[in-house]
Amino acid sequence: MILAGGESRRMGRDKLPLKIGEKPLLDRVHLALAFNCDEILVVGDAKSEGYVPAGALHVPDLRPGRQGPLAGIEAGLLAARHRPVFVAAGDMPFLTGDLVGYLLGLLSGGVPAVVPDLGGTLHPLCAAYGREVRPAVSAALDRGVRAVRELLENLPDVRYVREGELRRFGDPNLLLTNVNSPEDLARARRALHGGEE
Repeated sequence: MILAGGESRRMGRDKLPLKIGEKPLLDRVHLALAFNCDEILVVGDAKSEGYVPAGALHVPDLRPGRQGPLAGIEAGLLAARHRPVFVAAGDMPFLTGDLVGYLLGLLSGGVPAVVPDLGGTLHPLCAAYGREVRPAVSAALDRGVRAVRELLENLPDVRYVREGELRRFGDPNLLLTNVNSPEDLARARRALHGGEE
């Protein structure tokens, strides 16, 4: 599953078609997921429906006017056919299939979510979830919760993947990069060409 996101206030336009190298952001995330996922869902509002990679399905938000990642997770979990669901933001240019596969592999029966934790910063939009957490997501949204972190704090037995484990797959700061501003886009383009660590 991909949480599309679409337009960014700091970017001033829809960021998902922007290219890093030869591929748009959304296509790069789609490629990382395609190695490990039988179905790819692009969750977002109607505007993002115009840009869905081949082989992916668009899933609309269930709570109009209540945009946000937690609402996107709810819609994706409801639409998903399989228990393990990988949630990835649509603007992660350096996400790899190896990392996706590793996080999904840690999602065993008693673990509701597997979430990277880089120096105390959680990355719930690059994480594996069991589809059974959907009622907890819906209940949190019904209570007015919008932060995924708050949901995670109330789930038992979440598996956090710390920096040492993440380093097996490359530089965690790069792997977990999001593109939210023109500066982020420029940094990502430089990093792709070896201009940054």
